[in-house]
Amino acid sequence: MKLLNVAMPRVLQFGSVALATGLLVACGGGGSSSNSTVSGTAAVGAAMANATIQLSCKNGSGGVAANANGAYSATFKFDSPCAITATSGSIAIHSFASGAGNYNVTPLTQLLLSYIAGQLGTSVDALLAGISTNASYQSALTNSTLISNAENGVAQLLSKMYGVTLSTNSFLTASFTPGQPGADADLDALMSAGAIGSDGQPVASLTTAAQAAGAVAAGGAGSTSGSAGPTGGTGGTGGSTTR
Repeated sequence: MKLLNVAMPRVLQFGSVALATGLLVACGGGGSSSNSTVSGTAAVGAAMANATIQLSCKNGSGGVAANANGAYSATFKFDSPCAITATSGSIAIHSFASGAGNYNVTPLTQLLLSYIAGQLGTSVDALLAGISTNASYQSALTNSTLISNAENGVAQLLSKMYGVTLSTNSFLTASFTPGQPGADADLDALMSAGAIGSDGQPVASLTTAAQAAGAVAAGGAGSTSGSAGPTGGTGGTGGSTTR
C-alpha cells in the first residue's frame, strides 16, 4: 500500500507537466494575443488618395482604406512581418512592416524590397508570397540592421544613377505628408529624374540594378543576414551601366 501511495503522486505530477506543455503549445500557435497598429502613408509623389491598403502577415491579415492624404492606420491581431500592398486604380505599390509602427508604401519601399530580394536570392513576388512560411524571409524583414543597411544601399544607388540625394535614408518608417518638403519631395525629384514611371513603379532598369546591388551586398557580407552598407553602393555602380 505504501508503494501505491508513493507512485500516485508521480503519476499526477507527470500528468500536470504534460498538461502544462499542451497549454504552452496551444498558446504558441495562436498568434498575437492583442491588437497592434500599423500605420503610414501611401504615395508615389502625389498621395494615393483613398487607396486600399492590404496587410498580409506571418500570422493574421488586415485591410483598411487610406484617407485623402494617403495616410492609413490598421489595427488588428498579427505576428510580423507583414507584406503591405497599396492599390489605387491601376497603381499597386508594395512595402512591408517589421512589427507595429509607421511603415510607408512608396516607390522607394518597392525598390527596397527589390534590394532585399536580391540579398536573399529571390524575387519580390516570391519574397512577399513567402512571408507567412519562409523563415529566412521572415528573419530578413524583421532584422533592423539588414533593413537599415539596405535603405542605405538604395539611397547610394539613387545618388549614383540619378544624382538624387534623399532627405532621409529611413524612408520605410519616416513620417511624411504628401505635398510637403522632405520625403515626398524626394519622390517628386525621382519622378522628374526618370527613376519612377507613370505607373508609380521604379523603372525597370532601376529595379534590376537594385536587385543586383542587393545580391552584391549579400556576397560581400558573407550571408543574407549581414551588412549591406557601402557594398550595396558598389553594386549600384554596376547597375548604372545598364540604364
